[in-house]
Amino acid sequence: MAGLSFFKQLTKLSNVDTIVSKTMNQEMEHDLSLLRELINNHPHAVLAFDANVNLLHYNPSAVKTFGYKEKELSQKLKQYFNDNDKYKRNKHFQRALQGKVQNYRTAVTHANGEKIYIDVNLIPINNSAGNTILIYAVAKDITTYVQHEKELVRIKGSLELAQKVGAIGSYDYDVIEDEAYWSNQMYVLFGIENTKGFVPTFDSITELAHPDDREKFKIAILSAIEEKRNLSFEFRILRSDGTTIHVYNQADVILDENKKPVRFIGTVQDITKRRTAELKLKESENRIEHIFDNLEVGIWSLDIKNGEYNLVSKGFEEITGFSPSDIGNRITWDSLIHPDDYMEYHENQQKKLKGENLYHQYRIVHRNGDIVWIQDQTLPVLDKNGEVIRIDGIVSNITEQKEFEKKIQYLAFHDYLTKLPNRMLFENKINELISTSNQVNKHFSILYIDLDRFRNINESLGHQIGDKLLFEFSQRVNMLMNKNTLFARLGGDEFGIILWDYEDSDYPIKAAKIIIDCLDLPFEIEDFELLITTSIGISTFPENGKNIEELIKNADAALYRAKASGKNTYQIYSSSLSINSFKQFYLERDLRKSIENNQLVVYFQPRVDSGSGKIVSAEALVRWEHPVWGLVSPLEFISLAEETGYINEISDWVLDQVCQSITRWENKNLEVVPISVNISAQRFLKNDWKARLVFILEKNNTDPTLLEFEITETTMIKHEEAVRLALQFMKSMGFKIALDDFGTGYSSITYLKDYPIDTIKIDQSFTKHIAKTNNVETIIKSLIFMAKGLDMNVVAEGVETIEQLSFLRQQECREIQGYIFSKPVPEETFQSLLRKMILKPTFNSDTAKFPNRRRYYRINLLFPLSSQMTLTTILGNQVRLGNTEILIEDIGPGGLRFLSTIQLPVRPDITYQFNTKIMGEIITLNGHVVWKEEVKGIFQYGLKFIMDETQRDALVKFLNHFSLQLRNNPFVPNCDFVKDEKICYLLRATSNE
Repeated sequence: MAGLSFFKQLTKLSNVDTIVSKTMNQEMEHDLSLLRELINNHPHAVLAFDANVNLLHYNPSAVKTFGYKEKELSQKLKQYFNDNDKYKRNKHFQRALQGKVQNYRTAVTHANGEKIYIDVNLIPINNSAGNTILIYAVAKDITTYVQHEKELVRIKGSLELAQKVGAIGSYDYDVIEDEAYWSNQMYVLFGIENTKGFVPTFDSITELAHPDDREKFKIAILSAIEEKRNLSFEFRILRSDGTTIHVYNQADVILDENKKPVRFIGTVQDITKRRTAELKLKESENRIEHIFDNLEVGIWSLDIKNGEYNLVSKGFEEITGFSPSDIGNRITWDSLIHPDDYMEYHENQQKKLKGENLYHQYRIVHRNGDIVWIQDQTLPVLDKNGEVIRIDGIVSNITEQKEFEKKIQYLAFHDYLTKLPNRMLFENKINELISTSNQVNKHFSILYIDLDRFRNINESLGHQIGDKLLFEFSQRVNMLMNKNTLFARLGGDEFGIILWDYEDSDYPIKAAKIIIDCLDLPFEIEDFELLITTSIGISTFPENGKNIEELIKNADAALYRAKASGKNTYQIYSSSLSINSFKQFYLERDLRKSIENNQLVVYFQPRVDSGSGKIVSAEALVRWEHPVWGLVSPLEFISLAEETGYINEISDWVLDQVCQSITRWENKNLEVVPISVNISAQRFLKNDWKARLVFILEKNNTDPTLLEFEITETTMIKHEEAVRLALQFMKSMGFKIALDDFGTGYSSITYLKDYPIDTIKIDQSFTKHIAKTNNVETIIKSLIFMAKGLDMNVVAEGVETIEQLSFLRQQECREIQGYIFSKPVPEETFQSLLRKMILKPTFNSDTAKFPNRRRYYRINLLFPLSSQMTLTTILGNQVRLGNTEILIEDIGPGGLRFLSTIQLPVRPDITYQFNTKIMGEIITLNGHVVWKEEVKGIFQYGLKFIMDETQRDALVKFLNHFSLQLRNNPFVPNCDFVKDEKICYLLRATSNE
């Protein structure tokens, strides 16, 4: 490393102009010595070059910054000036040789092979003739800064407050639509006050750039799009008030599935202050000490022996409010330390005096009273005896960084809309309470809150009104909260409350009632007076769960029961939750992920010509293959989908799948028949339904005449005008329209007159009474006669018996749909039916026949036994539920057969428990379902017992005795026999649960 000789050379060069002395006086020697120490101890790399880019001197920080050994540094820097980025670097170096201070950023490779980013200031030193003889390079490692910039870009949500503090605006530019979303700070940066009249597009933003930078701006954006890369560049903004600011634009490019740029997400930062400082640096004198005076840091040097400051840079005035001359004279640095940080600061002072290098952060009090965060780096200088003789240091203002950290910390744990704690903070508090409660044996409660019918407000009045309602709701409820309470927004219209350290065991119930009662008063939002109710579920630790998963799941289950009970109420979690309610809770929770998880499947049920049996059409019916509950019918989940609004996504998905199926059939040269698709009137209330419909057709190249849309009377009643306009549009495109469940509504004749309907479908509630009820037959005859007069097609649904088919043929009903020809079948099976095209009716007896699945003998019961069934484990997890009544038809040592109204899955990892009374003894049996069949609208199951051989031997003896008693009397005393008709009994029993 060049040492004292360099500074002697510098002295000679300096003497040419201002010093003009052959002998250096003692004071100048002292200044040069101090200067040398400051350069050598400067935290950033300082390097000196001559006009030929020969390295003359560098400080220790240069070795640390670049990581190369001293012997390698000079050669590596030569390579650095001749690598792929040499044009930019040579350009700046040439300008520096012309006497102009230069600043630029670049990336270099550290000795360890990693890329680092540095900010370079080139400061020329001129002789008396104005020629540049030396160039100082100050290289600051800004890798951490660059990484922080990138990290901040990824922070979710609008950091408007943080952006205001940091003068940073964010944007999201849609390349396809040529329109950008701007944060508020973007408008501030660009000097635009009236945001309503300004649309951020490529052209409008370009016009805001300084005229000299507009071409640069265009090239930067367009080249980034063309090269599909992220962008970062600086440009100037010419505001409407005539002021110009410098900004730094950095953005990530978002590609679509075709690797085509579709969005830029980025930030624009006001760097005017930095640029101004750099301009000041460029305009400063060519004296080395002015380098430090133009930095945004305070540089000082303290002589320990004399207790005097040899140097205090101008940066101190910006940081403290006091001039450099005040430090050490009018005030001491210790007097500025914040009282809360003084003790730690004083301890660090002792370390300085022992010769330790320190890098610490603390607060000071500014002259104007503001609190300023300081980053302080001190460099003790030792004499040959190891004694500290001088302490040099650099202090910088990191208040802005601390504010950013504080804001980011806040945003990470709070909801942006309501300012309440978010789910992360909510769950952290639960885990904390579980940990402490386990130690001190305390309890706490969770309240899960959901606003009733909030989706209707969002859809009818808009999300802006909905957001304001959520905010007002949170404010009103938050005013009711006491200490030892955490109120959080969990997402959407879901909220949660944690209550702890309360004495009254009924306190959670009282809190729930207070919340419900506080909503009696309406919310006045803009011009609307909104009344809303809420449902609340309560679970308590440890009674309702010993970990966070159980507590939240049970609170959610209680919330579901509150909604099922009519809403605007609360429910405490209870293990008496029935199997059916538990299943409905599962289905509602998982429904929104059914499409994403590929769980939905389309079945097809043929519609056949009543005379020939030829397939003339088919209805597409959606099924849900739930991973736990097996194949779920639409009757179980369509109502949930309509209530949650997810029916629209399901309808679009089914239509798309049907169009794909039609394309496959055409490619296989099958005879394609029109397919009927059910659609909810809710779909017509969405603005995108027409565009979505056209998109699906065009994507699959589907002929509209091969599609028929079915809509029910009940949905038409709620949205008559929207449905009428929608049906007219679809009719104009070539679709056929069918009125489903005809005759079950209140104004069927009106619909036939006012709507463009092609087909009416007679509901199966009529067809099942054929040959049983004369009045129903008369109604069916009238419906068919009327449809013929209106030139409409007629389809009879739910046809299962030969008597029904014969009657409908006599009345010349054109089409038949029902089990007598085919159940709904998967697509592969339906393709086989299309190949045949002609279906023959099949006649099944009312009694289901089952294959022999038994290993042990069974006792067939003339009258079934009533039993209480509960679910005990699901997927290996134990659950506590209430009982559901079922009927046992036969029983043996290996298992039993039972009837239930609930559709249960056939799988070994879901186990059930049965309790029934036989001969005065309560028998408890456990097992899992091994087969099931549907019989007249209910379900018949085979259950295999789970027991060891000892238990089975005991059961064999008991059942043998029971069998002997049954031979003498089919009603053995003290048994839970049911004498009523089985199906009617079950339907009554389950309706009362």
